[in-house]
Amino acid sequence: MTFTTTVTFPPNNEATSSYPLEAEEKGKMADEAPAYSIVSRCAAEFFGLVVFVFVGTAQALAGGGILNAALAHGITIFILIAAFGNLSGGHFNPAVTLGIAAVGRISPVHAVCYILSQLGGGFFGSLLAKLIMGDSFEKFGFGATIFAANVAWYQGLLAELFATFMLVQTVLMTAVDTGSNQLAPLAIGFTVAADILAIGTLTGASMNPGRSFGPQIVGALFHSSAIRPTNRYWALHWVYYLGPFGGAILAAVIYKVFYSRENRILK
Repeated sequence: MTFTTTVTFPPNNEATSSYPLEAEEKGKMADEAPAYSIVSRCAAEFFGLVVFVFVGTAQALAGGGILNAALAHGITIFILIAAFGNLSGGHFNPAVTLGIAAVGRISPVHAVCYILSQLGGGFFGSLLAKLIMGDSFEKFGFGATIFAANVAWYQGLLAELFATFMLVQTVLMTAVDTGSNQLAPLAIGFTVAADILAIGTLTGASMNPGRSFGPQIVGALFHSSAIRPTNRYWALHWVYYLGPFGGAILAAVIYKVFYSRENRILK
């Protein structure tokens, strides 16, 4: 399963993409407001993905099905955003970072640094789960996001695109458009949980390339045919990148056209 996500909190700290107004008053992009270095912010994104992917994959061993997965991902992303929102903006999702970059609230260079940190964190989170859980982890497919047997590629693509659109739109409206919405972490966490409940049985509900990347790599590295006969970790893997990134761009375009408080195309 997935998740992910972003941003928050009021302006007593200007480190994040949550504070466009404060940053613009200084003639800077929001992510360039002084406070934390890009190294500190990337470290936060890396650590956040380690935690998110570890919890998101390890929870599969507890059973509980789709509801357990939705709660685990939603609660974890809520905690991470509440904890790190004032430091890095709390993206914890390459698709969210792309959406925020597309509306001009983080520089392209910093966005690339964030995404690389997130992918690296996703890999180490999945590897940590494998080291702790051992061979039993493979019985649950390493917690990887995998298509259900009866789901066509275009159905999965549309599901991931629309679910990510919902997530990034929530991020933009609750965390990027205003820097004082204290409910942003809760709204984002609930969106992740709702999306998993909606499409989790179809694609695993990634919405987050960082969430899919780690288990795909770990699954390919440690797959044992004796434990799990088929190796499907890279089956239709491109959907888990194209869908979320496409949904993020769609959310950014709609936000800029209709909803942005500043520089909105339709006034």
